Amino acid sequence: MRQILLFSLLVICFIFCTAPALAQLYPAYGAFGNYNLNMYQADFRSIPTVPSCCPLYEDGSGSGYSAGLLYEIPLAEQFRLALRAGYSTRNGTMKRTETTTVAGNLPGVFEHQVDATLADIGIEPLFGYNPLGSLWVNIGGRLAYVSTNTFSQKETLISPTTGVFSNGATVRNEFIDQPIPESSALYAALMGGVSYDVPLNSHNTLLIAPEILFSFGVTPVVSGLKWNSHSLRFGLALKYSPQHSPTPRFEKIQKIDTIRRDAPVPAISVVPGKERITLFTQELGDEILTTETLQRTDTMFVPLPVKKKDILTASVAATGVNAKGDEIPTVKIEVEEFSSTQMTTLLNYIFFDESSSAIPKRYRQLNENETVQFREDKINDPNPLSTYYQILNILGKRMLRYPGATVTLVGCNADIGAEKGNLGLSKQRAEAVKVYLTKRWNVPASSIKIETRNLPEKAALSQREEGYQENRRVEISSSNPAIIAQKITNDTVRKANPPSVRFRSQVMSTHPPATWSLTAEQNGTILKRFEGTGNVPGTLDWNMDQDGTHPRTEQGITYTLSVTDTAKTSVSESNTIAVELNTIQRKKLERVSDKEIERYSLILFKIRSTEINAINKPIIDVIKKNIDKNTTIKITGYSDRLGDEHANELLAIGRAKAAAAALGIPENKASIIGKGNADTYDSSLPEGRLYTRTVDVMLEKPIMK
Repeated sequence: MRQILLFSLLVICFIFCTAPALAQLYPAYGAFGNYNLNMYQADFRSIPTVPSCCPLYEDGSGSGYSAGLLYEIPLAEQFRLALRAGYSTRNGTMKRTETTTVAGNLPGVFEHQVDATLADIGIEPLFGYNPLGSLWVNIGGRLAYVSTNTFSQKETLISPTTGVFSNGATVRNEFIDQPIPESSALYAALMGGVSYDVPLNSHNTLLIAPEILFSFGVTPVVSGLKWNSHSLRFGLALKYSPQHSPTPRFEKIQKIDTIRRDAPVPAISVVPGKERITLFTQELGDEILTTETLQRTDTMFVPLPVKKKDILTASVAATGVNAKGDEIPTVKIEVEEFSSTQMTTLLNYIFFDESSSAIPKRYRQLNENETVQFREDKINDPNPLSTYYQILNILGKRMLRYPGATVTLVGCNADIGAEKGNLGLSKQRAEAVKVYLTKRWNVPASSIKIETRNLPEKAALSQREEGYQENRRVEISSSNPAIIAQKITNDTVRKANPPSVRFRSQVMSTHPPATWSLTAEQNGTILKRFEGTGNVPGTLDWNMDQDGTHPRTEQGITYTLSVTDTAKTSVSESNTIAVELNTIQRKKLERVSDKEIERYSLILFKIRSTEINAINKPIIDVIKKNIDKNTTIKITGYSDRLGDEHANELLAIGRAKAAAAALGIPENKASIIGKGNADTYDSSLPEGRLYTRTVDVMLEKPIMK
């Protein structure tokens, strides 16, 4: 390869030093041909659905060719656009030698090899810049349809030479000329390089252009797999550029300027100025243009303007929006309170950043004074993630409550890249958790046992970054189930009817609005504020059930729209919405029938799985005990956004039905809902995805007075 590169550089230097400068003035068309030095950039262990024992494929190389047709269009004196279409091959071989130990504790060497045959048909738009002489710098890209995508694979036992695999041969996992599974149908690449136009005749109509191009593949060979194909191309382009005799063209231009003058006149009047005519001839490419320009300056007399009074008014009105999204007139908001019990399953994992043993800052870590004041019953946030981020403090508090309990911390890693086989990192992660429990919570070190492994026992099998994130963790188990038991939160739930208020605004102004704000308040307390700059939105929705911003008294809600421009501020008249509050205490005093709401969540579903695992079975038992004949049951299954949208919808409903079956509830006795592709929690975090792969069970139980 070095000889080819050196020869190409010498050829280009010779042409650059000997050929005359040549500017492209006319379109050209022709053909090109290149020799390709192909390079593979990879980071995977196996092709999907193809068995392989390779530790990791990282790179490869090969050769091929590119050929096709071209058409070039000059854009300016130093710029042109080249449109190419042609056929290209990106064949190559990836090898990996693995040193291992075979039966009998003998050293062994395995060779893993994949030969890929890739070809595509596509287009290459290239933008050319001519910095000097006849040298062109070209940048652009290639978009192609992959016409050939086959591979051959084998794993060969190199040593010991007398050994064989379990199949009795020295070769295993062999495949010959097979289609590549899940291969990309399209190939896209960024391209850049240089070329030099050399005329082959005195009229400069026939040219040959040596060229070097580098093609950087953007799309992977296999969808979802890190396997990219790049090529360094050396070749020639043969072009024909027919010239044309310039044709005459005549053009008339009128340039009439108008000067405006305010004057005490009854109406607008125009006085024409003196005309001047000039001729100008120039050669533009394949034509001779003669331009006749008529220039004149007129004077327009305009009546003196009458100053108008600035206007700025603003008004706002409120309507209700019911649960179906229908808009209804709102004269009163009814808020009802219910007793609520929520059982949140604690995820017994602490996740770490790549190659790091530092506990991430999103986990709540207390100082010595804060640990003394910490109370588990004060964690009343209904968001499970907010509770989960207190897991280290909950764990420390419970270890002090149950001094005879022991905890096992299992440090794990992703077993890939920098974390490959790094048991030291796994131990450091477990030690970081132990240090926090012993130093901040004074948990006896003898109560904490540390174990290490590479991948977790129940690892995420996805060969994507999401799977690697979920495997970088410390797993927590205890001899006492109470240490990692569910967190029970008792709270009051409020529901509004209608659940949302829609504000409709109207602004009239001479000058554009600068700033605005819309505020809803009750008894001096702001419940909701909208604000912004520029024009006021026509509608703004306030969803109390979603925000949890319900009114807490029966005093009316006052809402006001304020708009400011550069001249003045206008505040709308204050309007009021009546409030009726039906509290739990009022319902007891009035002996009104009420209901209690209980919520339970099942977590740690595997990707693509509906199985109710062991960690959820105690919750299932608790739910069963709390169901009677008067209980209304709603079961909602969720899946995250990874994978196919339709498959996720089926997975979500499948999880809900699996929970109903585990509870022994016929499907016609409960409301069973599936919400696939949910974004309930932050899907960029491993705990967000695990808490999203959940089933929520809500029980509504009447309380008879």
